[in-house]
Amino acid sequence: MSRFSGLLLIALLFLLYGCNSEYTYEQVDNPKQLVRIVFSPGALGDFSYSDDILRGILLEQKESGFRLYCQTPSDMNKTETLIRQWQMEDGDSTCFYTILAGSQFEKVAKYTRPDRMRSNYLMFETKDTSLNVSTFRYCGYGTSFLAGIAAYAMTKSDSTAYLGGCKDESFIEDCYQGFRDGYIYAGGHGVAETYISDSSDGFSMPSRAYEMADSLFEKYPFIYAMAGGSNNGVYLYLHEHPGKQVYTNGVDIDQSPFCDRIIGCMIKHIGSRVGNYIHSWIKGNVVPKHIEYGLSSGSIGFVIAEPYKAKLETIVKSATGTAIRKEKEYENTSF
Repeated sequence: MSRFSGLLLIALLFLLYGCNSEYTYEQVDNPKQLVRIVFSPGALGDFSYSDDILRGILLEQKESGFRLYCQTPSDMNKTETLIRQWQMEDGDSTCFYTILAGSQFEKVAKYTRPDRMRSNYLMFETKDTSLNVSTFRYCGYGTSFLAGIAAYAMTKSDSTAYLGGCKDESFIEDCYQGFRDGYIYAGGHGVAETYISDSSDGFSMPSRAYEMADSLFEKYPFIYAMAGGSNNGVYLYLHEHPGKQVYTNGVDIDQSPFCDRIIGCMIKHIGSRVGNYIHSWIKGNVVPKHIEYGLSSGSIGFVIAEPYKAKLETIVKSATGTAIRKEKEYENTSF
């Protein structure tokens, strides 16, 4: 089964069996080891970030045979109560592994500091290395720098647009800064900075993204969208307006099958990464407290979609060294 088909199956299952309910529980033969993951409200079914995480966990479950408890609270206010409840049940760190799926859980992780069991908690997309849990993050600057170069090469437009899920999240800021710098480096003059929401709800508002795409595509030939599941609103708009010579990008996975005007995709492999952390926990291996994955790590990159390879792939590859250098400079000044 392809990754695209796997994500489609996951999304359909959650639509059929209640992805907006309080929880989904899956039981397998091994009763000892339990993996618990909490997603933000409305996150599952996004054909993107959250679905790829679940895909990676389910693949690891096939290999390792743990029980899986997947929770999607109806609102973020319930998350602290949920995590405190889980901590009360954490009698043995070899039996329970808890995943907080995204930077939106950073505050609750600080409130609920699991001081006794850092090794069996995982959170990602945070710069905060003081949290007493295992963490990792991606830096989106270098990959977005390459996307900016590709966008300019495709459009030759003086300016273009950036559409973020919400402001004041470190990864979203990395992506805006990188895309803008890459676009200007390639020959553009500016990037219009826009956001769907002032909260993490902006990553699951495809209808709002559709409306903003309608407005932005009147002015700009390219939208660099970093909005998780809300990106689907941009893709739908392009499907419904086939005559417009405007373009966008995919995010988190290869989404080019969704839309023929996705010129390339930011690929993170986050599902496989989370699966690897679970595998290490099951095997009793110690993982570092915090890991950073940038463009030079090979764990994140901008992959040109097949229809645009002849025009863009060589340009992007030749700029990769510059993007890595620019990302290191950015990271040194942003911390």
